[in-house]
Amino acid sequence: MEGVKKILALLVFIGAASTAFFTVDKVRLATIAAVGRSEQCSISASMSIPDHFKEQTAIKDRILAGSRRLKSDENYEQWQTPLRAYWIPLGSQFVLPFNLAEQAEHIYGTGDQAMRAGDVVLDCGANIGVTVEEALKAGAKTIVAIEPAPENLECLRRNFPKEIESGRVIIYPKGVWDKDDTLTMNIDPHNSAADSVVMKPEGAEGKIQVPLTTVDKIVAELKLDKVDYIKMDIEGAEPNALRGAHDTIAKYKPRLSIASYHVGTHSTLIPQIIKETRADYKTECGPCNEVKKEMRIRPEILYFR
Repeated sequence: MEGVKKILALLVFIGAASTAFFTVDKVRLATIAAVGRSEQCSISASMSIPDHFKEQTAIKDRILAGSRRLKSDENYEQWQTPLRAYWIPLGSQFVLPFNLAEQAEHIYGTGDQAMRAGDVVLDCGANIGVTVEEALKAGAKTIVAIEPAPENLECLRRNFPKEIESGRVIIYPKGVWDKDDTLTMNIDPHNSAADSVVMKPEGAEGKIQVPLTTVDKIVAELKLDKVDYIKMDIEGAEPNALRGAHDTIAKYKPRLSIASYHVGTHSTLIPQIIKETRADYKTECGPCNEVKKEMRIRPEILYFR
């Protein structure tokens, strides 16, 4: 009965709006959300999926068209993009424009959710540093770039030498987990952002052992006097890492931008873990995506503040 009411409400909503605003895709997505097959994503957020994808693709294509390779060595290459030059692992040249397009779309938050001047930022899953760059532009006081993959760590060092020397960017060469550990990381030779200790990317060819620790231990070790913002996009390790950030979250209540798309259950598990730590967080969805084979909509990123 509740599902029927939602459908009726949706039909009234559609009828009251200009028909020119809707496409078949948007109506289908709105219906999926209205019958309860969306997780944290509202009807309006669900309907924005095609527009978000179209805009992100257009930005990615513009960045790719405006980029050129400057130089390379045995394992790395430097690309000049319309934004700045970045060192990346060999073979990841088509990943960089996509990651920069995500930043242009502000997938990790805008307004009250965004990084701010004076923030202490923990960038968990820093990769080669596109979010680090956004934090610098926002005026963050300190950015801790937390990254376990050796190829990405080398790119971070090459991309931010002055900021590292000044202490504004701190490279922390471990992954985040719920305890100190050493785990096998699967390496994607064509997408260094997909390296994971939890998931095995399609086409992964290499495996290495990487050290892990907890956010709470990093904060204590670096003697951080506050934490204002935490971004986690760590290829399925988010629930474990959040459990290892319990004390930091409880004490400082930082704004959180957490990737929730890697594993199907994470869009419900992640809010549960955070609310168990601090019940006063407000949860919002960021960009959403459709899982077509399941006729379900899930958030790519969840925001907490």
